[in-house]
Amino acid sequence: MVLRSVFTGFAALAALAFVTSPALAADLAPHRAIYDMRLAVAKRGSTILDVRGAMVIETGESCDGWEVNQRMRLTYSRSDAEQVEADTSYASFESKDGLNYRFTVRNIEDGSPDEQLRGTATFENSRGDGRAVFNEPEKKEFALPKGTLFPTAHTAALIDRAKAGDFGLLRPVFDGGRLEGAFDVNAVITGSQPKADTEVKHALLQNQQLWVVHLAFFPSAKGEDQPEYEMTVELLANGVSRAITLDYGDFIVQGKLATIEDLPKPKCK
Repeated sequence: MVLRSVFTGFAALAALAFVTSPALAADLAPHRAIYDMRLAVAKRGSTILDVRGAMVIETGESCDGWEVNQRMRLTYSRSDAEQVEADTSYASFESKDGLNYRFTVRNIEDGSPDEQLRGTATFENSRGDGRAVFNEPEKKEFALPKGTLFPTAHTAALIDRAKAGDFGLLRPVFDGGRLEGAFDVNAVITGSQPKADTEVKHALLQNQQLWVVHLAFFPSAKGEDQPEYEMTVELLANGVSRAITLDYGDFIVQGKLATIEDLPKPKCK
């Protein structure tokens, strides 16, 4: 999966309230983080015996936008004694005004290309509807509803809500990871810590408030009672994730921060 940038049985604690500008107060830190990925839970009936691998998330900043590169490589050990190597990579550019987005997603299984998605998304202005265009694997266009956020803006919005003491956010989010369009992402914010402790020592992790954010991803406008998938993020106030948990339904994979480095901030006029 793309680390959607991720996403119910959760109550909708926040109304679907649309903002008129993507300008957000959260001060996100450009960084490169590596996570050690391990199987946390295999539920009864699951064919998964073990999962091991790594995930890299790189968030770079330019004067006009955010460039995000993510890669996750996992080895699945199954009860039939087979092993599956899965390699998912995701690259995107998101303008800071929230109007333009481009993306490439590649999925490789056991060394063979499985899927590639590539396209763009645009809004004419912050108050109107948008449009997403896929160029791969096939030409496809569809509308994006008012208020749709791209992934980095969604992370910033979650931090702003958390700082304000709100407990949730429900918004459509588009990341390009599926041909069917945006997800309605229901976020529940819990577990606030004024200053988070971390085993990894780095300036980016010091004196940062932390929140536990539960994300459930629903297909937009389909009225589904159950999310397609869920994830939990231990989110710091500067946008760094201390840990990421991916719930695939019959098994759960947990990512623990192993190393982190800061990336340069742009010098803008």
